Amino acid sequence: MMHLLAGMSPRMGVVQEPRSLPEGLQRPNDWATMALNQTSQKGLKNGWIRATFILRKDYLEKLKSLSYWERKKIKEVIDEALGSYLKGKRIRKKTNR
Repeated sequence: MMHLLAGMSPRMGVVQEPRSLPEGLQRPNDWATMALNQTSQKGLKNGWIRATFILRKDYLEKLKSLSYWERKKIKEVIDEALGSYLKGKRIRKKTNR
């Protein structure tokens, strides 16, 4: 029996060929490296990265209202909120596998 990571579908039991990249392209060692090489990152200041997150609808409405009334961009409000949340936390770096 073939191992699941080798391309076996757990639902159907069908063996699939692993997806290959176009010739000349390689998979990055980690996702952060890949994201930094994407065209979506062009135009950002050093130390910033573009990312997509899913959040609760009520949080988004509050973020929009707060940014409007404080005359700030939503990214500034999120940056301040995350900065406050992370301040003083002891965070271990994740390991690469």
